[in-house]
Amino acid sequence: METTLDRISSTEGRLKVTLTEADYKPEVDKKIKQYSKTAQIKGFRPGMVPKEYIQKLHGKSILVDEVINMVSKTVNDYISTNKLRVVGDPMPDNEAAQNIDWDNQKDFTFEYQIGTASDFTVDLSKIPAIKTYDIAVSEDKINEAIEDVRKRFGKDAEVEEVEAGDMIFGTLKQESSEFEVKDATIPTDRVKEESAHIFKGLEKGSSVKFDIQSIFTNTKDLGFATGKTEEEAAALSGEFELTVEKITRVGAADIDQELFDKALGQGKVSNEEEFRAEIAKIIGENYARESEYLLDFEVEKTLLDNISIELPDEFLKKWLFNINEGKFTEEDIEKDYAAFAKGLRMDLIRNEVASNNEIKLEFADILEEVKAEMRNYFGAYSYEGLDEMIDQMARKTLKENKDNAVRRYTDRAFGKKVREFLKANVTVEKSSVNVEEFNKVAETVYA
Repeated sequence: METTLDRISSTEGRLKVTLTEADYKPEVDKKIKQYSKTAQIKGFRPGMVPKEYIQKLHGKSILVDEVINMVSKTVNDYISTNKLRVVGDPMPDNEAAQNIDWDNQKDFTFEYQIGTASDFTVDLSKIPAIKTYDIAVSEDKINEAIEDVRKRFGKDAEVEEVEAGDMIFGTLKQESSEFEVKDATIPTDRVKEESAHIFKGLEKGSSVKFDIQSIFTNTKDLGFATGKTEEEAAALSGEFELTVEKITRVGAADIDQELFDKALGQGKVSNEEEFRAEIAKIIGENYARESEYLLDFEVEKTLLDNISIELPDEFLKKWLFNINEGKFTEEDIEKDYAAFAKGLRMDLIRNEVASNNEIKLEFADILEEVKAEMRNYFGAYSYEGLDEMIDQMARKTLKENKDNAVRRYTDRAFGKKVREFLKANVTVEKSSVNVEEFNKVAETVYA
């Protein structure tokens, strides 16, 4: 057996594997012997089928299977032994393979086109400092949040004149068609800003005409207003008339124990001071998550900007086209390739960091990833035995492995573990900012 790699460029090559009869014959003979002992063939006693007869019936298929398996293993072993940074999959020369004479050839040669990433190193000590942000929770934001909570748990009250945020109920019809909806609902907080004046100041019993497609930014809201599906709403056009029958406004809930319990859970706080402190804590936790997301993004961006990795672009585009078997055109692949290549470079960096620093996943890491997702699903809802139930559900999810769940959660857990390592080992400079300053930074970074 001979395996050689002919480098075409720093990122592409042709891998050639040559098998002689001496390489594969022992295994082929062994398989034929096994077949002769287990084959159930009419006219022969079990286990007494002559090897020559098995050779005649199945020899070719056994030969093909054994040679293909041996070549595949050889390719994988060569890549592993030589520590090639292979990207994509080796692509066989199918045209040459189709010309093999399996009936007469004794020696077989297979060629594969392979793509590799260029050599690179990850030296975290040389990565520029990365900024992170401690976002202050202002009294104004606490007050805004409390007002939002009061509105959320407030009660609807009927009013006489429309103001921004009110809900309008009435009859919507079109004179040029037979369209008429007697229970139309217009949530004014969903109306386009430039169209808000159409409804402001309307009173019970008044009517107004407007172009139906000029009111909302999307067909989902229009469908809600008219009681139609999104597809039906999208087909509406022209001038419509709304006759107002009722106007409601959400009144702010009183700041009392009932509000505390509804917003935060039974008995969690007992006075306004504790309520404000808990709201401030929730806002702070949300800010911390946003800051952490930005830091994760900045760490990856900084690594990609400072670690040069050359990829076999044309090879990868061809590979993507082949493995998707016609699902995407070459134009589709070209359009999305930059994002794919960016993700691939980051995967290579993560794998290098994990390998160099012996970062390994335990089952507990993967299980915790599933449990974290389930905790988010339950949110603030809690009861005795919930943790045990979540643990059982998480284990069942991994055991059943529906929709490739094990792979999905393993990838997430691995990414999280590497991210935590990176953040602990690059230079991070913390700044204190208000939320408006943070949003400006985030807008620039994410752009």
